[in-house]
Amino acid sequence: MTTSETDRVTAAVRRLRRAGLRNTAARRGVLDQLAHAVGGRGHLTVTELHHALLVRGVAVELSTVHRVLRQLVELGIAHTVPVGRTTTFGLADDAHHHAVCGTCGDMRQLPAETVEASLAAARAVGIDPDPPGQPSGVVVYGRCAGCRTAPR
Repeated sequence: MTTSETDRVTAAVRRLRRAGLRNTAARRGVLDQLAHAVGGRGHLTVTELHHALLVRGVAVELSTVHRVLRQLVELGIAHTVPVGRTTTFGLADDAHHHAVCGTCGDMRQLPAETVEASLAAARAVGIDPDPPGQPSGVVVYGRCAGCRTAPR
């Protein structure tokens, strides 16, 4: 598992180049932001990514951010986690798992060992949840403590 932001971006750029793609300012900016998003939720929406890039001075159109994310997902460099009616994006450099509040969108990473029984069950029925070169993850949806106790 690659841990530093720099290492994660460097590994992603290597994968881009192996796929025959250049390390453009837009791609690098998106990768930098996804690597930086590890803290907290660890994933960003397209709008959050676009805004963060503009704040950093990376002049990029929203459509370009969409296109870059689509490429990164197709290459397995990024992955998606649906949260409500929106999609969030994160780096897919290692298999990791999430718990998502379906009400407020709060997202927390789950320790891999707590999900291992579910992954083993998938393998037992003939589904490989982590094919070689394609780190994946499990997403569990529910309601966080704040949303469970909030008045309706």
